[in-house]
Amino acid sequence: MPATIELHRNLDALEPMFGLLDAELARHGVDDRTAFGIKLAAEELFTNLVRHNTGKGKTISFHLDVSPDRLDFELIDHDVDPFDAKSIPRYDKGQSMADREPGGVGVYLVRSIVDKISYQYENREMTVSVTKFRKT
Repeated sequence: MPATIELHRNLDALEPMFGLLDAELARHGVDDRTAFGIKLAAEELFTNLVRHNTGKGKTISFHLDVSPDRLDFELIDHDVDPFDAKSIPRYDKGQSMADREPGGVGVYLVRSIVDKISYQYENREMTVSVTKFRKT
């Protein structure tokens, strides 16, 4: 059964999100390396929603589902304007810092940590879904 929490749409909500993550990942015996990656990915994606999505939404829902072979989490940003996640510039790790445009590094980092990430927008809700397979 997934663990769920409603988070205020501000960076202070990272603390309760991490509290839920710490408790659930420990309860399911998730190794430290995987737990660190999931927490880093959740923090980066939540922070992006708070900082970049526009609209009137006051909360973001967080759902975490841990099974023996995978971890899935969703962030659902309510009452927000459309945003095309494909518009995030691809991170070019070969490009010099002087030539680099701001943005895209965090999403690149998340993509390197998790196995699957998808974005969906419908009825003024943006859902970011993430999957990380557990090594057995």
